[in-house]
Amino acid sequence: MSLNRFEAFSDGVFAIAATLLVLEIKTPELSQATSLEATKSMALVFPHILSYMTSFIVIGVIWVNHHVLFHLLKQVDRAALVINLLLLMCVAFIPYPTALMGEFGASLPVVVFYGLSLAMTGLIYNSLWFYIIRQHIKNQQSLEQSAIRQATIWSMGYPIAYLIATSLAFASIGLSITLYILIPLFYLFPGIIDRQLIEKAKL
Repeated sequence: MSLNRFEAFSDGVFAIAATLLVLEIKTPELSQATSLEATKSMALVFPHILSYMTSFIVIGVIWVNHHVLFHLLKQVDRAALVINLLLLMCVAFIPYPTALMGEFGASLPVVVFYGLSLAMTGLIYNSLWFYIIRQHIKNQQSLEQSAIRQATIWSMGYPIAYLIATSLAFASIGLSITLYILIPLFYLFPGIIDRQLIEKAKL
């Protein structure tokens, strides 16, 4: 399949998933509220906003890396399509654990469920990464071997970090949530593939 149709479908799922996140932020009823009551009601919305921002960045990070990965290819095969569908299924599911976090963020099962959902998404992405590296990038010599190794370590660190953050919830829910926020922020920085593409563009 050509990349145009593939990327259009993938981008559509990413966009819809990111948009659905905001629908879980309910507007409080403030028509008859005093200033104090309005402040309290708006404060109750903050957990929803925090979970929204965190998950939006998570989806954004996956989308950016997905775009960079497929920028290296000229076409995709059926196996890549199937793995990508699994990844998109996980991405489209993210609004659900996000809604739970906004409503019940102090609950241990909810915090663990959220972390495992993001870790699973990261593992599926890495499955896609390993397949494309083996079947396409190595054959096309799109990246140097040293860059592939570094990028693999960087990519595998994503789900591993979420698994660690999830396990820490049993000791401290606050620490676990803090790591959930920090992990996607860290992965917003350019990775080894980005730097390789920038260097090639300069040649």
